Amino acid sequence: MKHLTRLYVWMAMMFIAVQGFGQVGEKVGPVNVLDMNNQSVSLPMLGQKNLLIFYADPNHSQQNKGFRDYMKLHPVHGPNVDSYGVVNMAAAPLIPNSVIRKMARKELKGTNGQVYFDPNEVLSSAWNLRGANDNFTIIFVNKDRVIEFYKAGQLTAGEQEQILQLIEKYERDE
Repeated sequence: MKHLTRLYVWMAMMFIAVQGFGQVGEKVGPVNVLDMNNQSVSLPMLGQKNLLIFYADPNHSQQNKGFRDYMKLHPVHGPNVDSYGVVNMAAAPLIPNSVIRKMARKELKGTNGQVYFDPNEVLSSAWNLRGANDNFTIIFVNKDRVIEFYKAGQLTAGEQEQILQLIEKYERDE
């Protein structure tokens, strides 16, 4: 029985390793999302700049609000680092897409922020972002398309500082 349990544990670990998840250190590929005009576009600036991506589940719009408010006051739009939001519309099937778009416009009002829309969870599936479909997720991807920070859910103060340090690191490299 003990050997059988070990076998099951080993098989589960192998399944997880093969399946993969959006973990720090993984390289990600291009993904198409929709812009504000409902046109399909490749995820902007992926591979050209270091990116801070806010991947939002509309059902969890209050998660990381303090950090987002801070970032509105200190926007990241430079030659080497940029940021934008991607709304995971499929994570909120009971909210009409028109309402989600209106919420996104309201969130960005008075900023130079950009938002894109993911109607089919393409980003979370392609990048294997565990937990992203039920949380407000923060992702930092470097210019080499490698995930340097990933958090699905509420950021701690330490994680917020970690993101700010990544931004500062890449802004210095400009």
